[in-house]
Amino acid sequence: MQVSIIIPTYNRVKDLDECLDSIIVQTTLPKEVIIVDDSDNDEIGNLITHRRNEFKEKDILLRYVRNERERSLAIARNIGVENATGDIILYLDSDVVLDKDYIKEILKVYKEKPDTLGVQGLIQSKRDDRVIVKFADAFKKVFYIYSKEKNRCRVSPSFGVTYPSFCDEIIECEWLSGANHSYRKQILQDFKFDEKLKKYSYDEDTDISYRIFKKYPGSLFMTPHAKLIHKASEEGRHLRKEVIYINTVYQTYLFYKNIDQNLKNKLIFLWNRIGHLIVNIGDLILGHSKEKFLKLKYIIDAYIICMTHIKEIKKGDLEFFNKELR
Repeated sequence: MQVSIIIPTYNRVKDLDECLDSIIVQTTLPKEVIIVDDSDNDEIGNLITHRRNEFKEKDILLRYVRNERERSLAIARNIGVENATGDIILYLDSDVVLDKDYIKEILKVYKEKPDTLGVQGLIQSKRDDRVIVKFADAFKKVFYIYSKEKNRCRVSPSFGVTYPSFCDEIIECEWLSGANHSYRKQILQDFKFDEKLKKYSYDEDTDISYRIFKKYPGSLFMTPHAKLIHKASEEGRHLRKEVIYINTVYQTYLFYKNIDQNLKNKLIFLWNRIGHLIVNIGDLILGHSKEKFLKLKYIIDAYIICMTHIKEIKKGDLEFFNKELR
């Protein structure tokens, strides 16, 4: 199986350079690496030109594609697969660093489990056993907010997710993380990233992988043997206000798009929204600051936007919001 790596990026030259360093030393090398550039300058293009011969010496095609359509991580991912020629499509964030056996371990799952459609590795993180951390995680679980679970990777009725706090075996998943997720190329002919999601396209990874999971249960996996570091770089980040608005509007849209609209699930989603407010009110009380006050204000403003435009969101019409992002 030949691997095409697709890396969308936005103004992350240093991070991308380090990511490429970890790709070129893999024990199993990819066929090609496709950089889809959403940046507003030429620095990424210059980096690829500088490193292209280095990859060529390893028999890896390093390709550069400029996203000329509209700034959107979802669109960039779709452009990448349109240009890919490998059997396995591996999406990486530009701020990840791979363990040298990462690709080898990803491919091993596809070989050992022939019905596999998607595989992700395990993002390494330091274990934190402080009581306050455990309490915060338990609180988040109560409100169906992103939380950690041992050997589990689930999507909740609020369209929140869980991610393994510890993983010591290959596990089935309901969703795959955008920082590193791979698919057999043929499945991406039937499933596309949702191009209604603009800019950094919050939860585009959960959306496509959960749709695949629902149609093909038992086809997505995580292997703890494919390790990587996700730096969560500050390079190329969007403004706090914009991020909060995008997160809130897009999660509401994806909840209506992907989750059965029965009374129980609607109440869980409402409970989740209340939980987000409580978390941020508590954060403000514990450490009063102008930044935390503004964050809470932006969340409330975003809730008002969603309530005002709920009919459009339910229909999947996000133009009222996306036109403000352009």
